[in-house]
Amino acid sequence: MSNASSFFTLLVSSILLSNAALAQINQANAFEISKHLTTIVEPKPIKRVSPQYPRSAARNNREGWATLSFVIGKDGNVSNVLVTETSGSKDFANAAKKAVSKWQYQPAFENGEAIQQCVNTIRMDFKMNGNRPQGVSRRFNSKYNKALAAFESKNYAELEAILVSMQETRYMHILENDFMHLLAADYAKIKQDQALQLRHLTRSTFSSNSKQQAHNLYRTFFLQVELNKFRAAHRTYKKLSKLDAAETYMPQLKEIMKKVDDFIGSKNELVIEATIKEQDYWSIGLVRNEFSLVNVKGTLDKLDIRCANKRHVYTVEENNSWKIPASWKNGSIFVFGEPNTSFSLVEHPIKS
Repeated sequence: MSNASSFFTLLVSSILLSNAALAQINQANAFEISKHLTTIVEPKPIKRVSPQYPRSAARNNREGWATLSFVIGKDGNVSNVLVTETSGSKDFANAAKKAVSKWQYQPAFENGEAIQQCVNTIRMDFKMNGNRPQGVSRRFNSKYNKALAAFESKNYAELEAILVSMQETRYMHILENDFMHLLAADYAKIKQDQALQLRHLTRSTFSSNSKQQAHNLYRTFFLQVELNKFRAAHRTYKKLSKLDAAETYMPQLKEIMKKVDDFIGSKNELVIEATIKEQDYWSIGLVRNEFSLVNVKGTLDKLDIRCANKRHVYTVEENNSWKIPASWKNGSIFVFGEPNTSFSLVEHPIKS
C-alpha cells in the first residue's frame, strides 16, 4: 500500500471535475434557506416496542442485525422507516422495521414548537440467549469451500455462480453472512470494483473477532476515502480508534484523516459517483451544505434531504443545485430512482 501522502495526492486528482462538467451545473438553489432557530429540545422516547424474534430464525438458532433510518414527526410518531443495512436475512429487517414503526416519542421542540427530528439511526441486533450458534452449517460450509477453491484457482465463473447462490439464500446465520461477504469483497477487489467491495465489507462485521473486525474496518476506511465518502470515513475512523486491535493502524489513519478534513475545507469540488443498486435508493452523509446531482443516466424519482431538525422531499431535475443552512448539520440525502440509474453527486466548496 502507498504511503498516506501519495495516496491522498491520487485522491485529490481523481475528484476534480472538468470545466465542461462544471458548466452543466445550474447553481440556482432548489429552495429558500429557512432561518435556523437555536433553542432545540431533543425528542425523548415514550414507547419502544421490542422486535419479535422471527420464528424460523429462532428455530434454527439464527442471529442477525438490521440498521434503520427513521423520522420522528411533530406528533411523536415514527414514519419513513428505511432499512439501510442488514446482515442478509430479510426476516430480521422486516421485524426491526415493524417494531420501530410502532415507537413513540415526546417530539423535539424548537423555541417551544414541535418539530420533526430527521436524523435518527438505530441498529437492532437479534441474538439468541441460550444455544447460540458457534459456527456455520454443513450446507454453507460445503458451498463456501467450493467458492474458496474457485477463488484460489481463479475459476471466477464458478465463483460468481456460487456467490449468487449464497446471496439468494433467504436465511443465513450471521457468521455465514460475514464469511460470504468477506469472500465477495475479496472478489470485488480482484475485479477492481471499489464500490462493490465496500458494500460487501460494510456487511461483514465479525463483531465477535476484534482482530478481523479491525482489519475489515481498515480496508473499509481506505475505500471510503478513495470513493470520497468522507463522512462515512470519519465514522469508521472513530470505530477503529476504540479498538485495541487497531492501535498499529492509527498513526497512518490519523495523517490521512487530517488531509481529508483539509480537503473538505478547500475550494475544490467534491465528486461522488453513485449507482442505485438492489434498493430503490442511494444514500450518503453530506460534508458540505451545497450540492448538485449531475450526469444522470436513468431515472431519478425524488430527493429526500434529512437533517437534524428538518426534512425536505423534492423531485429531481438534471443539474439542479440545493443549498441547506450549515447550522442544520448532519445532513444526509436519500436519492430514489430506478435500479441501475447512475449519477454524480457534486458537493460544492464551503463559502465563507
